[in-house]
Amino acid sequence: MSGVIIPKSRVLIKYPLIFLAGPIRGAPNWQDEAIIRLISMEKDIIVASPRRGIRKNFSDYVINGSGDFPRQRAWERHYLDIASQNGAILFWLPGESEHNCSKSYGAMTRIELGQWMTRSRYESNLRWCIGSDGKFSEIDTISYDLGLDVPSKKIFGSLEETCDEALRLALKR
Repeated sequence: MSGVIIPKSRVLIKYPLIFLAGPIRGAPNWQDEAIIRLISMEKDIIVASPRRGIRKNFSDYVINGSGDFPRQRAWERHYLDIASQNGAILFWLPGESEHNCSKSYGAMTRIELGQWMTRSRYESNLRWCIGSDGKFSEIDTISYDLGLDVPSKKIFGSLEETCDEALRLALKR
């Protein structure tokens, strides 16, 4: 049965895991849209969303954990690793919807994406995909580097297409 893991809950993973990687602060709430699409398309999938809080539109799917992690970053690293091997990491890079001068938009996402691009040069079995609405700053540079480092990956143009690719990877279709 489909389920959603939220920070910092530790749960036993019984189905393929899709980790939602992408900006949170200053970004539109794309994570909830992805959760609803993914769980409506596949009954045996788990989605890990780093966006804190339980919203009504997916509250019935939240999996209660048996423990937690000391900090959210430990939670993220744990589930990113699981998703890359038994599921998929879904990177979604939307344009900034609300600017905050005290924080760089998508800073951790850029680091994570760079890490997975680099790892993929040496580990071809990693499962991840990337999409963007085309409004993410420096998306052209990211696209250029992706073409050099992992030419087998393409940037999908919609969240729906990116969700579909994450499901294909997670279910090995």
